[in-house]
This record gives sequence, structure tokens and C-alpha cells, in this order.
Amino acid sequence: MNVSLSSLRYQTMDAGYDFEPIYEQVHRMGRQSVVAYNKRNEPEPIGFDKHFAPTCFREHSYRYDSYDATYETLKYTRPKECKDCPLANEGICQKVYKVKITTDLRRYTAPARGSKAWKTICKRRTAVERVNAYLKEYFQLNNVRHRTGKRAKVHVDIVMLIYNASKLAADRINVQLNQEQAA
Repeated sequence: MNVSLSSLRYQTMDAGYDFEPIYEQVHRMGRQSVVAYNKRNEPEPIGFDKHFAPTCFREHSYRYDSYDATYETLKYTRPKECKDCPLANEGICQKVYKVKITTDLRRYTAPARGSKAWKTICKRRTAVERVNAYLKEYFQLNNVRHRTGKRAKVHVDIVMLIYNASKLAADRINVQLNQEQAA
């Protein structure tokens, strides 16, 4: 898998990077952070679900709708369960709920935590991490020992070239075998 993380609009990291200064730095860089949330013995937020989406009085989670980059706000819409709710007609429940991500960069990210887009980005991240783990394990990238950064970079570049070439060769062989079996 030939994926360049620098070309992505998102900075993806695991829960060990869940630290406020990291979120602030990523935000200043003009990117969106995709970091697994680390609870740190925090209590469950009142009025919000586990993905920090607002909830109605009956504890139904609002649905993530969109992100407005101009105002840096997440837009949530009323839950489907509240369609026939009597509280909605009394004006107690809001139809649309907006949250600025700058109120808490740890909790509010674009796309919103728990949304389909969030899950897609996390799947992409785990795919890249599997490749990184494979390279560390079988190509000894966790054991690079060079005195200069230039030599280490050349070492890593050669390993990446070999990995991508071997994957390309394996994919071409698989396509050829599948064509022969189909014929």
C-alpha cells in the first residue's frame, strides 16, 4: 500500500497523543486531528454521548450532519427518534445543534467522532499502521542504526521501494493467476 500521510488533510495518531498541546499545534497547522480519545478517568459528559454528540432530554443522540470550515462548527441534527416527540413541539428540543470545535479541541473534531467519515479515516489509518508494523518487523525499520539522518532516510527509502516493488509483483502475479483460473 503506497500511502503518503503528508498528503492527507488529517493528522492521525493513537490515544497516547491525546494531549491538548498536540491538538492545538495540529489546529494551528490548519489540519484536523484524528486522535483516539483517552478518557483519563473523566466522568461521562452530561448532555452528550460517548462520541460527544449532544443528546436530547430522552438521551437520544443528535446525528452528525456536516462541518462548516468557515466558522469551524460541527452541525448536528435532531435524532430520528425525536420525530414524534412532544418535547420537540414545545420548543424544548432543538432542531439543529452547532458546536465550535475550538471550544474543546480534544472532544470536537471534523469530521465528528463516531461518524461514518471518522470511521473511514480511522480505517485508513489502521491500514497504514499495519504496513508500518510489517516494515518494522520484517524489514528491521525499528532497528535503523546510522549516524546521520541522510543515511537513515536512504535506508528507509530503499526499504519502501523494495516493499512497494514486492507488493506490485505479488499483485500482478495474483491477477495473472486469477485470469488463468477463470479461463
